[in-house]
Amino acid sequence: MRKLLVFSLVILTLATFAGSTEAGWDEGVAAYKSGNLAEAARQFQAVTEEHPDWPDGYYMLGQILSKLKKNQEALNASRKAYDLKPGEVRFQLSLATAYLQSKRYRDAAELLKKIDEGSLSTKQKKSYHQSLAVAMDKTGQAGAALAALKKASLSSPDSAATQFNYGAAAFNAGQTSIAVTALGKAVRLDSKDPAKRKAYTDALLKSGRETRGSGKKAIYAKAADSAKALVALKPSYGNLLLLGEAQLGGQQYTEAVQSFNQAAAKNSSAWIPHFYIGQASTAKTDYARAVTALKKALNMGPPAKDQNRIWRQLGFVYEKQKAYDDAVKAYTTAGDSAGAARVQDNANIAKHNKEADREAQEYEELKRQEQKIQDELKKIGGGGPPLR
Repeated sequence: MRKLLVFSLVILTLATFAGSTEAGWDEGVAAYKSGNLAEAARQFQAVTEEHPDWPDGYYMLGQILSKLKKNQEALNASRKAYDLKPGEVRFQLSLATAYLQSKRYRDAAELLKKIDEGSLSTKQKKSYHQSLAVAMDKTGQAGAALAALKKASLSSPDSAATQFNYGAAAFNAGQTSIAVTALGKAVRLDSKDPAKRKAYTDALLKSGRETRGSGKKAIYAKAADSAKALVALKPSYGNLLLLGEAQLGGQQYTEAVQSFNQAAAKNSSAWIPHFYIGQASTAKTDYARAVTALKKALNMGPPAKDQNRIWRQLGFVYEKQKAYDDAVKAYTTAGDSAGAARVQDNANIAKHNKEADREAQEYEELKRQEQKIQDELKKIGGGGPPLR
């Protein structure tokens, strides 16, 4: 975020003093515009030496030194400009930025809080809110940082970076709906940046997980569309995994299996895609494929806590297949005693029902044979025992 703050006032100052005839000023401006920062710094240093009471020379010198990453020297020059004219907003903002670059966040926060926001121009408000957000964040004032970023987003509605910063902060603060809105704006303003697209997709996925009811599937579908665009920009393992997760949440199970297979091809040592393939295949009732995928995930040596997740999923699949012994073993291995007990009860019930069905079949067969004998006796005129 600090990249947005630095030098935002430089062009304004150059424009203001474009007609200056002070020695070194024109040369410094020309060097700055041509990208020769070392020469620009030398020229503005000469300006400050010739006019030690002129704050604008120190101001410009501070901006150039900041760009040269000479943070302490930049801070000294910015401080001198501020001391010469402490009521000037440009110098206040410049010094605050220098504090931020030197990681003196508390000093920056104290200075920024003294500034009358109402006295700022539209351009100055952009710099002010962004600087304040950094200072508040770095001093542990997350709520104030988010409030500053909100104001920055309102004062810079066409800035993709500002919308992104606001959305990212809202996401970290647990304000998912705000994050989705701000990050959506960032993506619309800069659709070719994978970082912005990924952040937006993450926010949509979180929104999907938090949503209950009929809207859940639609949010996941939107996340899947965003993830597809992300994969088109950057078809990495992580992005393919993200696409599969969105498709899985949106009940696009066939597409999810395809995405997870592509992710697995990108990272042959990763177990996670196979676990997700197992989940998607389970949802498709393709239990044989689910078992194969889950076993493969287990064989790849995931961490112990994740092994339990896989065994539990495997137990569920075996249970659906009525492979009760395998299901009990899987649930037991996962540490799910309740699941193992449930399956054992179901197995006992199934066994009892099977025995009852067998006895019923035997009884029906006996009745059929008895009836057959009765029918044969009738044909020859004899009697027989009564039917039961």
